[in-house]
Amino acid sequence: MTTTLTQTEPRQQTETRRKKILIVEDDKSISMALAIRLKSCGYETTIASDTVTGLESALKVGPDLVLLDVSLPAGNGFMVAERIQRLIPAPTPIIFLTASTQPGLREKAQEVGAVAFFKKPYDAEELCEAIRLTLAGLPVEDERRVYQL
Repeated sequence: MTTTLTQTEPRQQTETRRKKILIVEDDKSISMALAIRLKSCGYETTIASDTVTGLESALKVGPDLVLLDVSLPAGNGFMVAERIQRLIPAPTPIIFLTASTQPGLREKAQEVGAVAFFKKPYDAEELCEAIRLTLAGLPVEDERRVYQL
């Protein structure tokens, strides 16, 4: 009787690294709701509630994407976005969220390199779709709520 030994293929990695999303939002109920929804979609989340912890978390975590409120304690989201883009070597997509009706916010977000801009209240499904498209390297094209740069 002959026994044939076959070499097995190396085990393929069945799990890919979960994408990390940093949520910088001072409203605890919004940040918790976002975290719950994003975790249910398979993302890893970190929450920061102001500009200082937002920037510290971005440097520590190295997120794949940042959800950033415009109005934050100790500064604003635009300042955080500029510093993230300057201090993190890999390009980090940023999606802004705001309840503010102040004119020019969308344009300012575009200037600091945001990939999308949502006004609160936002549609959670549309935000999740924008995140999915952005992380897949695809354009976000719904002109009613977001813009692609």
